[in-house]
Amino acid sequence: MNLTRDHLERAAERGVIAPDQVAPLWSFLADSAADVPSFRFGHILYYVGGLIAIGAMTLFMNLGWERFGGFGLFAISLAYAAAALALVEFFLRRKHLRIPAGIMGAFAVALTPLAIYGLQLALGYWPGGRVYRDFHHWIDWRWLLMELATLAVGAMLLWRYRLAFMVMPIAVTLWYMSMDLAPFLFGGNSVNWETRQAVSLW
Repeated sequence: MNLTRDHLERAAERGVIAPDQVAPLWSFLADSAADVPSFRFGHILYYVGGLIAIGAMTLFMNLGWERFGGFGLFAISLAYAAAALALVEFFLRRKHLRIPAGIMGAFAVALTPLAIYGLQLALGYWPGGRVYRDFHHWIDWRWLLMELATLAVGAMLLWRYRLAFMVMPIAVTLWYMSMDLAPFLFGGNSVNWETRQAVSLW
């Protein structure tokens, strides 16, 4: 049902609400509807900007970032995640903007694998020849710690903020995890790429 100010004015004429309630009630309803997810240009810009930021720190990580070293990647990830969570609080508590808050929350969750990778790299758990960007192209059992940490952080933030878009990195992580767990489910080295694809579809 589409409610207009005219509906409220007619309700006041019929005595359903007091005439002096029309303006404040309409103002309240307009403010409440402003941040409801919908196919609006402003909302599309929110999502495009958020996906660019998430993509820049996940899919498009290049070898230049590896020069920071493990602790450098870990520190950068934590700094970006802290800034993202500060923006979640700002958008949600002060501005009451759930859409950008959810996008920033998803960004913080998406930084978790990079932080864990940096920590693993600093502690010497990664052999030469594997870099973070391979996380999105190759399947390796070593990614499991990154995926488990991402699920834990995502679950905590989703429980705290209850913002719908934060489910996106959790869903992608579960998809990755389904492929990484295939060798454990079907017997080690006998699992080929096609089997992993089939597992990810189920």
